[in-house]
Parts: sequence; C-alpha cells; structure tokens
Amino acid sequence: MKLTPDLVGLHHRFSDYYEVGREKVREYARAVKSDDPAYRDEAAAEALGYDALVAPLTFISVFGFLAQEEFFKAMDVELDLSRILHTDQRLVFHRPIKVGDRLYCDVYVDSLRTMGGSDIIVTRNDITDQDGELVQTTYTTLMGRHVEEDQ
Repeated sequence: MKLTPDLVGLHHRFSDYYEVGREKVREYARAVKSDDPAYRDEAAAEALGYDALVAPLTFISVFGFLAQEEFFKAMDVELDLSRILHTDQRLVFHRPIKVGDRLYCDVYVDSLRTMGGSDIIVTRNDITDQDGELVQTTYTTLMGRHVEEDQ
C-alpha cells in the first residue's frame, strides 16, 4: 500500500497486550543507566505512593516498537527499515507505568506528507491499561521511502 494523505485517521489496535514485568523494569533501568530507586526497589516505590515498581519514562519504547511494526504490516506497507529515519518522538504521560500493568496500544495515523521524495508519517499511540485507563500517548515521526520507489 502506498502512503497517501487519505490514510490520516487510520486506526490499528495491537493484537496482544504487553505485561510489565518486575525484572523487565529493572533491566530497562540498568540499560538506560537510571539509578532511581523507584525503578529497582519496591520499598522506594511505595514511599512515593506506588503499589509496585514504576518504569522509567521511556520504558514504553519496547512495546511501542512492536506496535509500530505490526501497524505497518497490517497496513501492508513495505518499508526498508534501513532507510527509515526516526525524526521525532513526543511522549505525554497520564500516569506512570507500573509492574503488573497490562498495556494495550491503539495506533493512529496522525498526519502524513511527502517532501523531497520522502514520506513523513506521524503516528499517535494511545497506551491504555487493563482497566482502559489512558497511561501514555506517544507521537512518533518517521521519514522514509517505499521499497517499490527505489527499485
């Protein structure tokens, strides 16, 4: 499928949920070199008023990548990932992600334009929890070319 402006508003719900695990939060915190005790120690998280470890602010990137990948496959858009430029990312936090959350992702095409032979697409991901509560909204801007255009 060719990316065209009439795709703006297109929606895809990720086919599964992402369960936030205790050790995944700790691993991610180590990987991004964050030593905030609320990411590693339940007592520290509890002292801040949380009933579980909280995840680092960018923890959603792991799940977000899975949702974006499935979204493009569902749209039947072949993208050469080696030629995609991730040009912008914006995160809106509604509440912290916590261990035990089951996260769901609804991906929308927020905007699309072509400039200089490249497609620039902005997707909006609404991340909700098992109760349907909005946890985060992310906006991802990608720039790239279709595989077919370069052959």
